[in-house]
Amino acid sequence: METRVFISSVRANRLRMLLVFLGGLAVANCGEGSQAASPAGTGGAQGTGGAQGTGGLQGTGGAQGTGGAQGSGGVQATGGVKGTGGAQGTGGVKGTGGSAGSSTAAGPDAAAGGTGGIRDAGTQAAEVAAPAECPAPPAGAPADAVTALNAENAARVAMGIQCATLVLTLCTSAQNHCNYYTTNQGSTTCKASSAHSEISGCPQFTGADPGARIKAAGYTGNGWSECMAFSGDPAAAVKMFIDTVYHRTPVLSPWYADMGYGGGTGCDTIDFGPGATAAKTVTAVYPYAGQTGVPLSFNGANEGPTPPVPSTGWPSGYPVTLYGQGITVATHQIVVDGTTTPLSHIWLDGDSTLGSSAKVLYTEAPLTANTTYRVTITGTTTAGSVNFDWTFTTGAASTGPGGGRRG
Repeated sequence: METRVFISSVRANRLRMLLVFLGGLAVANCGEGSQAASPAGTGGAQGTGGAQGTGGLQGTGGAQGTGGAQGSGGVQATGGVKGTGGAQGTGGVKGTGGSAGSSTAAGPDAAAGGTGGIRDAGTQAAEVAAPAECPAPPAGAPADAVTALNAENAARVAMGIQCATLVLTLCTSAQNHCNYYTTNQGSTTCKASSAHSEISGCPQFTGADPGARIKAAGYTGNGWSECMAFSGDPAAAVKMFIDTVYHRTPVLSPWYADMGYGGGTGCDTIDFGPGATAAKTVTAVYPYAGQTGVPLSFNGANEGPTPPVPSTGWPSGYPVTLYGQGITVATHQIVVDGTTTPLSHIWLDGDSTLGSSAKVLYTEAPLTANTTYRVTITGTTTAGSVNFDWTFTTGAASTGPGGGRRG
């Protein structure tokens, strides 16, 4: 089954035009934006779509880590959130979307995907256990949305960051968009050029871009991000987002605490908001310290915008993310644990799509199965020096994420 991924975003007073992902995280899609003052963090991947705002997710200030990687405690797991590989598909279509902003999407046509009708959330939910550390979802929450929340929180708890909160207004905006998407895919006049977009006057229209839809649903937070997938499987969609360079950012960011899921046949939409965001001093890593069963590789050709290509081409090693604000990195290294030979890797710091709160490395060659790797990152903040030093262990060769597109 073909799957796709999308991502789009707008940041306060800083609009960047990015490639459109057709397919932003099974096919999947993510977007960000802002409506008012910015929350403490930067989180989220930048994309193309989203209404222009005056707040955004830009953050300032330094993370005051005093050594050690965040998430070294927490709940141990085997490979993070369970799911079914990555987004299927290849290629990508450039486009623009949203108003006064930019968006990104990966995959074939942004409007491609399931043509089935509207599906009530919950009718195809795969059960995912709720982490004991997280509060219960609100009464009346759709079953599919609870599944997506639990899948996201399984990874967040293991990382040692706060649980995400399910917000019914974000569930409404996300569900409304899947209703539009599934209703209008066969239409020559209402199939939007971007999977994040809607056309006024068409059936199920609730807003031209994610920011407008989220506001119309009643969410009052000061920022937003939207991700789409096209599997109709909430747990798999979350897994696909996590198995990327760019789309992982809003799902696991300490500075996105609100979320809502909506689903349909061949459609998954997650809308994010800042909520009760973490302090600027929080840091976190993924894969988290002690994680096992980590996938071996990542095919960035299936994500849009496409991350920097390794010198040997795709696939690369599985991405490693450091979340933190105000960190100036001095050194970064990944080795096989117990050795001293650095592995050649790509390092992303200050990447406009990641934003300033996330830094990513991935080895140029895929990782080796059943092997422990050590990552060390040193730097400074306004509070002094920081040192991150942690290990994770890969799984068998068959545990790598699927080769589908992500955008």
